[in-house]
Amino acid sequence: MRSSRSSARRRLVALGATAALTAGTVAALAPGASADTGWTATDGILTADMDGYVSQLYEDGTAPVARLSNAMKPAWSPDGSRMAYVNQTTGRVNVVGHDFKGSVELPVDTTDTILADDPTFLWGGSDVVFTLSGRLRVAPSDGSRVQQHLFATAQEGCDSQPSGAVNGKLAFIRSGTTCSGDRRFGAVWLYDGAKGTLKQLVAGKANAPAISPDGTEVAYTLGGKLYTVDVATGAVTPRLPDETGAVSRPAWSPDGTRLAYELTTASNESDQVLDLSGGTTEVLYDTPTTAKWDLAWQPLRKNVTGRVWGADTYATNIASSRWTWNKVGGSVPGLMNAKSAVLVNRDSTAYSLTAPALAGKKHGPVLGTPKSGLSSAVKSELKRILKPGSTVYLVGGTSVLSSTVSSQVTSLGFTPKRLSGTDRYATSVAVAKSVTSTPKYVFLADGTTYASALPAAAAAGADGTSSAGSVVLSNGSTLTSSVKSYLNSLNPKNTMVIAVGSSAKYALTHTYFSHWPSTFSYYPITAMKSGRETAPALSVALAKFWWSAPYQVALAGDTSWRGGVSAASAMNVFGPVLWTDPATLPSEVKSYLVREAAGTQAVIAFGGNSSVPAAGLDTAGTAISAGAGQFVYHPYYNGDQPVSALAASTVTGTSGPAGADPHLEPLRTLHRQ
Repeated sequence: MRSSRSSARRRLVALGATAALTAGTVAALAPGASADTGWTATDGILTADMDGYVSQLYEDGTAPVARLSNAMKPAWSPDGSRMAYVNQTTGRVNVVGHDFKGSVELPVDTTDTILADDPTFLWGGSDVVFTLSGRLRVAPSDGSRVQQHLFATAQEGCDSQPSGAVNGKLAFIRSGTTCSGDRRFGAVWLYDGAKGTLKQLVAGKANAPAISPDGTEVAYTLGGKLYTVDVATGAVTPRLPDETGAVSRPAWSPDGTRLAYELTTASNESDQVLDLSGGTTEVLYDTPTTAKWDLAWQPLRKNVTGRVWGADTYATNIASSRWTWNKVGGSVPGLMNAKSAVLVNRDSTAYSLTAPALAGKKHGPVLGTPKSGLSSAVKSELKRILKPGSTVYLVGGTSVLSSTVSSQVTSLGFTPKRLSGTDRYATSVAVAKSVTSTPKYVFLADGTTYASALPAAAAAGADGTSSAGSVVLSNGSTLTSSVKSYLNSLNPKNTMVIAVGSSAKYALTHTYFSHWPSTFSYYPITAMKSGRETAPALSVALAKFWWSAPYQVALAGDTSWRGGVSAASAMNVFGPVLWTDPATLPSEVKSYLVREAAGTQAVIAFGGNSSVPAAGLDTAGTAISAGAGQFVYHPYYNGDQPVSALAASTVTGTSGPAGADPHLEPLRTLHRQ
């Protein structure tokens, strides 16, 4: 029995969602995901918008410390790793690190002067919602995609002051159907992102709604008084009925037990904190002169690092499958039920490169076995995860996986299906055609190395059973006749062609396609630096292109193609695969993780310390967190977490939309044949 171990273990992956957010719609959660949060929180430092600076307020009463100039309207991501704010000069929303460094501007689709307002993080930090021109907009927190309307046109009113929670609920003010009146006051509304529903919670001229961290209550002010409303029942509770001053700008403590607010009297303004259980108040900062605006309380929540590995690279491959897939008949939260499996020759790099894309589409693992027959470990894993009669795909001809492999699959009660061609290139075409006959996208990657092909295969399978593309291989900087013929059969107006790496780009642009127009668009992903293209840098470039604010990231050692196969097949519907150096975490990877920190809450290494060093994994954990020590390590030897480590498995919040979300326009390139 594994359920007692796996349940806590795989809640981490369960938090990912499998579809991208679009206007007026909401993504479905991955198997096992829950709508409530058990994400343990501790209180960080209260932050205030004060006289053009974002400053930190300390509970010991010492003077505020200015941390970020030219900034207003601070809001923290649910793990405290990143802060959103409005740049006073540009009027645009930026996201900055917990150390107030590395600011990223969230792009908008206009060059006109704008004034965005009230940024807030939604879900696990993957999205930032803000007000613009009386409407709510949403953008990935990493700045990878232009903002879009949160609601469909028919759902919109004059909306402002959004406040988001980790479970996808969002409180906001609706001041009417048009924005002709005073936008500051209106009814309190609730948007439930998981259900896509809207409802009014409080009528009248309320202000400054703040949703609790668990999404169960909304604090707001009305007539200068502080109230909370129960999201489920609509019951309203006065919180400071006897207060003589005017209360404004409430902000929840990350643990949900206290409310900070600003109190204005005839003589001064002060920032105070209300203990909700005891009803007692505490003055944090009191001054008659300083203009204070919005308050935001930084959470300190633990993010996750993990390692999936076995006694050797073959055992790591089995471990990655056990880490991802349910036992037949099982229903462990977070684990998925496999519909098929993909077999590759565990000693053949060439015929393993595109298998993760097929596995993503067919919903199963990639398992490596000897050419001569099924290993005992693979036999056991197939029987563990697949129902009788399930299809098992064999990648490569009988010279790659012998006929004995096929007959053994049949003997186990499964249906073998071989996908092969005359060589690795023709086989990649066979795999691509098995994924779909009408591809929306095709990755082209160098088949003479694994550096570009395996991350591309993970990307191609990112939409799971909805995936509409695959990977075909170039022979270095040239195309074989089989791959050329396949690409020539496509219409580049309908199929997005993505060249991953300089060799694949050269091969694509130096081949004449008789059925293609004289000028066509394609998407080159390269990472040349000082005349050299490294595997880590290329994997980061692909991740930036294909994913927006991924919840999880996989690390694989760039000296182990088998580790890359395991990582790509286990993680392809949850996030990108990044190559790392066996000695240290490459600077490109670290920078990427820092940029993605608001939404990325887990980094999982595939392989032992010789592939992904412990120090490198720790660096990755620090990069996605609110500083050193703000992450928990989970070991998954043979795919299972030791019972002694279960107590640390506390991350059970939900993430926002995941899956493929390509950032197209910056890389769209015209080529004339």
